[in-house]
Amino acid sequence: MTEGIKKTSARQEQTPNARSIPHAASTESRLYHRLEEALHSGSEVWFRMPGTRLVGIPIFLDTDYVEVVDVDVAEGFEDEELPDEPYQRTVWLIRLEEISAISYATDRWSKERFERLLEQSHKDDNIRDDNGRESLDSDDDDEEEDAFAS
Repeated sequence: MTEGIKKTSARQEQTPNARSIPHAASTESRLYHRLEEALHSGSEVWFRMPGTRLVGIPIFLDTDYVEVVDVDVAEGFEDEELPDEPYQRTVWLIRLEEISAISYATDRWSKERFERLLEQSHKDDNIRDDNGRESLDSDDDDEEEDAFAS
């Protein structure tokens, strides 16, 4: 009991609950570090929170909030039909403890590079493992499984 407040008083001391001391507020948290990286690189981040999703580029970050900006362009118009002000900037101030997930692009590829990565991945799948067996995509494995089943 706080000194000077009667036990039966309507006024009560505010005690923080577990939700008001967010894990995300720590500068040691992975969420904080990822948002800090996005802030410094100017990367777009997608946020998931209870009941909504947002997208934007972080412009401010502290242990309690991240502020993000999102620029929208009016869609569904031909160039000559665009409204006088087709662009809209929205700034969101998001409490870190409300964020349940974020996603962000970590790498971008040209079509050619992506195709090379797929080809290399396919080649890697066909390389024999340490035991000299073909990968699971091989027909030989199906024959071995049939032998064990009988």
